[in-house]
Amino acid sequence: MEQEYDLTILIPAFRTPLWETLYNSISQACKNYKWELLLVSPFDLPAELADKENISLLKDYGNVVRCVQLGVLAAKGELFFLTVDDCIFAKDSIDKAMEKYKEACTPKDAIAMLYSEGGNALPQEYWTVQGPPGRPDIAAPLQLPGIDKSWKIANQCLMSKERFIELGGLDVLNFEYLDKPIHDFMFRLQRDGGEIHFSPTHVCIASHLPFLSGDHGPVHHAYNDDIPYFNAIYSIPSAYQDRIKLDFDSWKKSAPIWKRRFPGKRPKSYEELCEQQGYNLQDIEEMKLKLQNALKEESL
Repeated sequence: MEQEYDLTILIPAFRTPLWETLYNSISQACKNYKWELLLVSPFDLPAELADKENISLLKDYGNVVRCVQLGVLAAKGELFFLTVDDCIFAKDSIDKAMEKYKEACTPKDAIAMLYSEGGNALPQEYWTVQGPPGRPDIAAPLQLPGIDKSWKIANQCLMSKERFIELGGLDVLNFEYLDKPIHDFMFRLQRDGGEIHFSPTHVCIASHLPFLSGDHGPVHHAYNDDIPYFNAIYSIPSAYQDRIKLDFDSWKKSAPIWKRRFPGKRPKSYEELCEQQGYNLQDIEEMKLKLQNALKEESL
């Protein structure tokens, strides 16, 4: 069946003040393909985006892993690009990545969408199990018996929706945040004969809130809580040797509300969440300004 879009840009998202800048950057990054932006979020679209025909919003209060599964299932594109909402996209970068996919990839493969954080471009070696030269701290968490040292990683990826579902997507039942389950997925993809290629250019120009600052606390704690299970399954041969395909529908057993993010009454807006949890809304306003300035530079 022919898909409605060439590409779905899929984001588990909740920082609504950043979305207009994000959307505007996609328009500069992807001019040659028909795309949709699909946000999986507990919060409504802001008024400035409500009339855009190529934006969809899927309401969910679940954790990040659950939101990815739901988003892939709802995607109207043949391919999807999994990314984040605290970023913009470099001019023409998504077009170039799409061209690379069509030239270099089989349906079994994926593109690692290279990105930079805080304006600092990360070297290609960052997206390998061995890590960049002189940075054993980056490579160390992946030096486990069940991880092939030739494998690559793709925290943000461009790939076939059908292929993702075929492999069962992310391990929703055992992970909470995105870092470890996307590594696990990409290792399963490569164990099954797929390859990871690098995007021709850096695609995503990301900002971030470190450690426990701003609204990042739940992500920080979830990331750390995901580590023991990941380390266990890649240390025990019986756990990793045949670990390729999972049950995609396991998301149906996941909690519909991410209690770590939403411990009390469900907020109706990002601003209400900040008020409930004592987050400083100014942190996101400052991030928004940085991203807007980065977009202006990309437009020159």
